[in-house]
Amino acid sequence: MNSGSKSRRMKPDDRRQHLMEAAISCFSQYGYQGTTTARLARAAHVSEPVLYRHFKSKQELFASLVEEVGKEVIRAWRQAIAPLKSPMDRLRVLFRLNPAITDPRTKQLYQVIFMAQTEIAEPKVQAALRDHYQQYAKFLSNLIKRAQRAGQVRSDVSADGLAWQLVHAAIGFAFIKPLAIPGHATPATVEQTIGLLIEMLAGDRQSDG
Repeated sequence: MNSGSKSRRMKPDDRRQHLMEAAISCFSQYGYQGTTTARLARAAHVSEPVLYRHFKSKQELFASLVEEVGKEVIRAWRQAIAPLKSPMDRLRVLFRLNPAITDPRTKQLYQVIFMAQTEIAEPKVQAALRDHYQQYAKFLSNLIKRAQRAGQVRSDVSADGLAWQLVHAAIGFAFIKPLAIPGHATPATVEQTIGLLIEMLAGDRQSDG
């Protein structure tokens, strides 16, 4: 078949990317526990030996996928806030860029991530998830520190603590949203929540704009 010949001609980096893309739909359909290397290979239209040439195990593939998505999200965040000079304006933009709900590709993966967190205790996967969330918190913390230096964010609370509160809020929102609870995620309530987050960050200061 043409698809098979194209697969055989793939460069190693392209093949690796192809395997990870196929894995997203496979993990999303069967969950982490229900996804086997045989299923992953079938989803990517390759043999299991080909899969093992690029990833030693299902755990390694999943960890690589989590790592790659984290890098993509940070790149997208940097691009989105680059034109803005105000740290608070940058934070406002990021409040609307929750990767677990705004991007169809990463939204699908986060459904798997949330399931994986409750299904498994494999050290390699848990380490990948910890690193994943920690890089988000670090990015937000650095931005909050700039806002604190600019007098836009309260300085009586640590930037790291505030960053983790934002991460918690984003995860909680993304976890509940698929339930389609009436009134939970309407445009009005989302804007209200963003306003409350801004107030939390600003403390007794007036929000800038």
